[in-house]
Amino acid sequence: MQESNEKDILTMSVEEMFVASQESYEAAQQRAIEESKSFSKTEFFRMDKLGTYHLRVLPIAPSADGRCDRLGYEYPVRQILMELIRPGATPTSKASSVYVSVTRATDSGFSVDLIDTYRKLAVAAANDRDDEKLAEKIGGGSFGGGLKYGYGHVMYIIDLDERAKGIQMLTLSHSQFKELDERKFKLWQKKLSKSPGFPCPISSVYNGYAVEIEKRKNGGKTEYVVDIDHVSDSIALTNEELAKLMAAPRIPEIIYRYNRYLYEATIEFLKQCDAKFEMNIMDSLDMKYAIDKLGEELPKDDKSSFSFDKRAKDSRGNATESAGISLDDLFIRQEELEQQKLGDKSPEYQDLRAMIRTYIEQEKLDIRFTRGTSNKDLLDMIEEALKQAPESAPDDPQGEDAQDEVQSSERRRR
Repeated sequence: MQESNEKDILTMSVEEMFVASQESYEAAQQRAIEESKSFSKTEFFRMDKLGTYHLRVLPIAPSADGRCDRLGYEYPVRQILMELIRPGATPTSKASSVYVSVTRATDSGFSVDLIDTYRKLAVAAANDRDDEKLAEKIGGGSFGGGLKYGYGHVMYIIDLDERAKGIQMLTLSHSQFKELDERKFKLWQKKLSKSPGFPCPISSVYNGYAVEIEKRKNGGKTEYVVDIDHVSDSIALTNEELAKLMAAPRIPEIIYRYNRYLYEATIEFLKQCDAKFEMNIMDSLDMKYAIDKLGEELPKDDKSSFSFDKRAKDSRGNATESAGISLDDLFIRQEELEQQKLGDKSPEYQDLRAMIRTYIEQEKLDIRFTRGTSNKDLLDMIEEALKQAPESAPDDPQGEDAQDEVQSSERRRR
């Protein structure tokens, strides 16, 4: 058989060889989609201003062969923002904070998660010494100094007020998602009673209605009201939008990324938790087993590593500032302060202020940090400074981060 193939090749003319190796339309289209994924930037949508946002929720894109690993429009995600204290370079220099966002490792396909393991052991240890207050703190969310992962839902959307900006990624809190889901099913039932087989009323290609999210003040509290505009006509997605959705990075590739850099950063973070909580959880057999097991499961070719002395370019993904705090992190904390009515005297307000200072230093922004400037004003100043930042050199990874923030902030302004 092999001899026959070799004989055929020898008898083919040069012209015939080129014709036989020509790329088909389907193959060229698939190659273009795969290559475009490598260069596409993920834009993040944030509701940072009061008012009503009109969004078109996008369905989960299938693979090139038409298969889909998950039906619907969203992926759940559990993440936590870790604050690591970087010691001063000299005995007299001041310590600073480094912020790293990490996804739960078990959601990324690994068998164990270090933070979940530590949290369980630490809560038990606090209860053993009758410190209910500490146990409650450790078991709670990161905003109060705890180790519970935040739970959200990630989806691709199009901002209908600025449709030309294309596909953006939106993260809803679990409560916001549940409200949207309840309204979706209520509307869906009505549609099915009149038209059997009616597709999802918010994410289907041709029959999706606009989702409206109103951000408003209720006294001193910020609240979000979710609704579906089924009075207006449904909004069909264009062929161009569908092509861009096919070419966009798949959501799991962004939100479920976990590597050795994050593994090592988490270990350092938990060591500091031991010191803060006055515990020795990291020396326990259960914790050591979890650390060893997860370390063995990481890909052997993963050469990323965590260090306080460098911002590792290979640790930063398309979606998150794994090696530092992002502007989106700051806005999330600001919204949490507003929702909980926490003023400038609260520890949480001061923690956010420290994060803002760290971000300004991290991005080398020319912003004067004064006592009389509120956190909200500082965030506005940061957005303005990022807009005016000069375009960075291609080999400047820190500058690339700043440029990504500029694109994100321009999208947020209305």
